[in-house]
Amino acid sequence: MKRRYSASLLIFLLAAVFLLTACGDKSEVPQGAEEPCETTPLQTPAPKKEAPYPVVKVYFDGLLSDRGYYEKETLFLSPKAIGEFFELSPETQIFDGSFTMAFPGFELMGWQDREYMMADSRYFYTPNQYLDIDGEIYLPEDLVERLFGITVDFSPQDLTANIDNPILTLLRGGPNYYTTKFESDDLYWLSRIIYTEAGNQPLEGRIGVGNVVYNRVNSELFPDTVYDVIFERSPQVVQFDPAATNGIFLEPDEGSVIAACMCMEGYNTVGDSMYFLNPRLGDSTWFEKDLEFVVSIGDHDFYRS
Repeated sequence: MKRRYSASLLIFLLAAVFLLTACGDKSEVPQGAEEPCETTPLQTPAPKKEAPYPVVKVYFDGLLSDRGYYEKETLFLSPKAIGEFFELSPETQIFDGSFTMAFPGFELMGWQDREYMMADSRYFYTPNQYLDIDGEIYLPEDLVERLFGITVDFSPQDLTANIDNPILTLLRGGPNYYTTKFESDDLYWLSRIIYTEAGNQPLEGRIGVGNVVYNRVNSELFPDTVYDVIFERSPQVVQFDPAATNGIFLEPDEGSVIAACMCMEGYNTVGDSMYFLNPRLGDSTWFEKDLEFVVSIGDHDFYRS
C-alpha cells in the first residue's frame, strides 16, 4: 500500500533543505540580505618569522634546547633561554636602538650605535652588537660566556653549539671594579696614554694602543708596570711622545676610559703587537725593516717584534 505525503509536508522538507544549503555557503546570500546563520571563521596561526641568518642548534647537557644564529662570523645566543635553563627569567626591555636586561645583581645595557655594552660598571667589547629577533635579544657568544660564567663549544662547520655541565657564575662588578681588581693606577695611566695617542681613532684602534702597553708589561724586554712602560725612556729614545711632551697629563675623554677598561677586561684587537705608529706622521723605515707588520686600524699601523 503506497503512502501519500501531504503538500504541506513536502513544502516543509524543501524549506529545510534550503536553509541547510544557505548555512553551508554564504556566498549565495544576496547582498544586503540577513544571513540565515552564524559561523566562526577558522583562525590560521601566523607563521613564525624566520631570521635571515643561519640557524645554530644549541644543546644544553646534550639535549637540543634552543636555537642560535650565526652572523658576521659570530655566534649569537639567547640569554633568556640560557637564564631559564638556570631557572632565571631576566626582565628585558627593548627600545628604539637599545635594550636593558635585568639579572639578579646587575643590569645589562646595550646599544645598536655603540661597539660595547655595560653591566654592573663593567664594559664589554661587542663590535657586532646584538640581534633583535621577534622581540628577543641575542647576544654574542663571548658576552654570554662572561655573563653566566659558562663555556660554549661552537662548531661553525656543523652550526651546533654545546653547553656541557654548566655551573652558573653570574657576572659581578661594581663602581670600583677596575681599581680594586687591577693595579690601582692602571686605569688612570692607561686611559691617558690611549687618549693622547689615539683619542681621534675608532674604538678598535684605542683598544689596540692599550694592548701594546699591556703586551710590553708582559714582555721581558720592557718594564713590568703600566706606568713604567709609558714613561720608559733613554737619552736617545722616548717610547711614547706624550710622556715627554706632558700630553700624558691631559684629562681623557669617556671613550678612552672605556677603551682602557676593555683592555683590562682582556679584549685584544692587535694580537701580540708591541709597537705602533702613524706612517703619515713618522718614519716607518725601522718598523718595516726590523719588525713584523700585524694590522692597520684607523691611522695606526701595528707591529710585533
